[in-house]
Amino acid sequence: MKISLIQLDSSDNKESNFKKAQAYIIKSAANGSDVVCLSESFLYRGGAGVQEAEAITSDYIVAFQELAKTKNINLVLGSISLKSEIPNKITNTCLIIDRKGNIIHHYNKIYMYDVEREDLVFHESDNTIPGIDIGFFELDGVKMGVGICVDLRYPEYFRELAKRGAEVIFLPSNFRKLTGEIAWDILTKARAIENQVYFCACGQTGQTGPKERCGNSRIISFDGRILSDIGGEEGVVVADLDIESMYKFRKEFPVLNQIKVS
Repeated sequence: MKISLIQLDSSDNKESNFKKAQAYIIKSAANGSDVVCLSESFLYRGGAGVQEAEAITSDYIVAFQELAKTKNINLVLGSISLKSEIPNKITNTCLIIDRKGNIIHHYNKIYMYDVEREDLVFHESDNTIPGIDIGFFELDGVKMGVGICVDLRYPEYFRELAKRGAEVIFLPSNFRKLTGEIAWDILTKARAIENQVYFCACGQTGQTGPKERCGNSRIISFDGRILSDIGGEEGVVVADLDIESMYKFRKEFPVLNQIKVS
């Protein structure tokens, strides 16, 4: 299975962000990718998130469904702010679109990015409704999972995905560079190693100062090796995943079979 991760420097211009994402998806499809993943907030990155939230039937989402169908490709649609039934509240949602253009799963981010530091005060929970259900789905016969950004800090979430049979896990994110310099490399590798899965971390890049993004999107093997990555530029990370080799490794080193604490 061939995976592509699209790393963008998204802005507050939805049309521009959409066109960039569309172009990269078309390129990835032409290169034979089976699944393309985008980053958290890829469609809109800026202030006033509630006002900029999309309906599930928005023209942009429908366009991505049509693109998946016409290009015969699966999409892990990063995360988009979706309108909810509660006034002034949204969900931070990853939509999974199959080759037929169907939305087969949606995952609402469970863990909220709430932080109070001298250099940053931010409460995602002020306007975002946390999800309840885990992000587990299947594409082309491969069992997959998804978390979003700060979910990375909760190993029990990814262990639950592994227990359900996940073979590939995606992490669309919008990590700050200052945070990522400490946690990104260690935690993305850890989630792959401890769960013996392919871990596909797709981040945002760009901006400056305290708002500078982490970038460094990467695809990590089940044994912790980085198969493909990118620095701080926009672009695509690509890797061919060998699911049979993963199961051979799990048989040789049966970590998951020895879990004793639930």
